[in-house]
Amino acid sequence: MGKRIIILFLILTVLFITGCNKEKTLNETPNENAIPFLTFAVNERNHNVEAYLNYWDIEKGEIIQIDKVIYKVNKAPFYADGKPVWEGIVRSFAYPLSWDGENYIYLSSQYHEVKNPLNFKIRMFDDVRGKEPRKGVMCDTACSYAKDLQVYLKIRNYLKADYTAFIFTVFDGEKVRKKEVKISLYNDTFHGGIPAGQAYLYDKDKEEVKSLHLYFDNVGMGHFLVCSVNIEKGTYQWYEVTGIKGCIPFMSQMGISTIGNNFYADECGGYIGFIDMDNYSYKTFLSHDEIQKILSPYFSTIPSYFFYTLRDGGEYKDFLILSAYLDFGEEPPSNNFKRLFVAINTKTKECVGTLEWDSLHPEVFAVRDKNGKELSKIATDKLVKDISKVQDANERIYTYGGFIDEGFIRFPHKNGD
Repeated sequence: MGKRIIILFLILTVLFITGCNKEKTLNETPNENAIPFLTFAVNERNHNVEAYLNYWDIEKGEIIQIDKVIYKVNKAPFYADGKPVWEGIVRSFAYPLSWDGENYIYLSSQYHEVKNPLNFKIRMFDDVRGKEPRKGVMCDTACSYAKDLQVYLKIRNYLKADYTAFIFTVFDGEKVRKKEVKISLYNDTFHGGIPAGQAYLYDKDKEEVKSLHLYFDNVGMGHFLVCSVNIEKGTYQWYEVTGIKGCIPFMSQMGISTIGNNFYADECGGYIGFIDMDNYSYKTFLSHDEIQKILSPYFSTIPSYFFYTLRDGGEYKDFLILSAYLDFGEEPPSNNFKRLFVAINTKTKECVGTLEWDSLHPEVFAVRDKNGKELSKIATDKLVKDISKVQDANERIYTYGGFIDEGFIRFPHKNGD
């Protein structure tokens, strides 16, 4: 009798350990080339938004879902025509302040509540966007984020002020350092202080922050400048980015991706630009024709309208994620269009796969390989939990793919604001 009890105990122990190990594997990246992304689900009962982790497995051509809420977004929606405008909450408040998809997620203590951090290092910030402004006074502060970095400044009339005071907060594990640096720029546009930059990098070894600034000169031409700040000494130096030949559109931090110690940005004419932050040079990474060639396997007929951007995409390791819109109607915008998330390997400039949503079949997403072959499907309501049931005032959030435009699917993006 005693032996039977021991054997039963051992069996139960093995089953328990096996179950624990199975649960643990769900929290790990399926393989090296699996691209993580978040989906945001509206919880109308609890009146909030929930963030779920997913993986796009490039090698297997499938979506792996981690059925756990990483964090909640506790921000009440406003109403239009008696219906809650959830897309406004997702677009403005649901995104992480910064995350690399692998090691860390930066969240706002004002409206984010952590539930299951999984394997991510979570760091909370008192984000200024969550604070109530004083009556009759516009928000006069700004924060920017990058890996191991927060940049805070009080916005002044920089065209008249002598300088702008930047507070750089850098992180090394649990060690936190702050440094205020008063920065000025004098050229034909700026005569003292400057506004917040478009992108930031922090180099721990050199104790150096590099900020990328876009400005337009007196004849409307766009320029990139880099301000290199020595955190230890509190000194800085300006560099002009060379090699820019085309047009640079106005862009926010959401439109600049960080891979390694360099930036990628949208360029006029449908180009993707590359900014080398070591030698402060700029060159075209992919032209419009090259991108059209990359995507040609994904459509049998030439679309009447074709647009793509980094702004609603992101980056992970060596992969750039483009968000693309292809309209096949005679007079776009039409009811016959596709939305793609395109993963491009920056080392080879090759497309490694796409996630495709078709307005003619809105109920599913197709996972395709680099040749356009369909490898698997996943229900839209499964990927973005019950998105077809979410009420919205203009009834475009599901049928017209508005949930993609409004950011219900979010890839890693380190350059945050």
